[in-house]
Amino acid sequence: MNCLELRRAALTDPHRLDAGTLRHAEQCPACMQFLGRGLEAEARLAAALRIPVPEDLPGRLLERTDTAPRPLRWLALAASLLIALALAFVIGTPRPDALALAGIDFVVFEEAQAIADAKPADAAVLARVARDMGVSLPHQLGEIRYVGTCPFAGATAHHVLVKSPLGKVTLLLLPARPLASRAAAAAHGLEAAMVPAAAGSVAIIGGSARSIVRTETLLKSS
Repeated sequence: MNCLELRRAALTDPHRLDAGTLRHAEQCPACMQFLGRGLEAEARLAAALRIPVPEDLPGRLLERTDTAPRPLRWLALAASLLIALALAFVIGTPRPDALALAGIDFVVFEEAQAIADAKPADAAVLARVARDMGVSLPHQLGEIRYVGTCPFAGATAHHVLVKSPLGKVTLLLLPARPLASRAAAAAHGLEAAMVPAAAGSVAIIGGSARSIVRTETLLKSS
């Protein structure tokens, strides 16, 4: 596996990468960054495609263009270009997601207490929840140091602490919290991503964008 092969695979489907590709990404910061940009671009494109377009918009635009005097046509064209540039800026500059920020706040301010207050957890329950959500928990994630449940954002989260090759990662599996598309945020020196699952969603909080991308890719490797 080399950088070119990884990038070809990522352009085909960044969510379905084999073990060799993931090993290369872990050892190559440039490729890991490329994967992160690809996932972010997919999320922005999905968000843009969900913006509804009025059914009669093409007809209205053609009608106005045909009937407008020539100087006004140039003004209309300029206005259209400005709108396109503004949309590109908005789509290309996503705002920090509130739920992803809540995940960071949980790790910074609440995680230690949540672990202290938690009842003994059953690993079999976590495995069943992950399976029902369509989430993979392969051994490549790293050493699972803690499993429990806790309240998060008005729902019950299955709380997992992982010691990964890229540092500590917190997972919050939210089977009752569906999500349309990926969202991200950064605060307090941490990165977070909210990732849709087949059922529900997963919050991933870690110390770097590389650790987030690595974990997200492994969760979707089933």
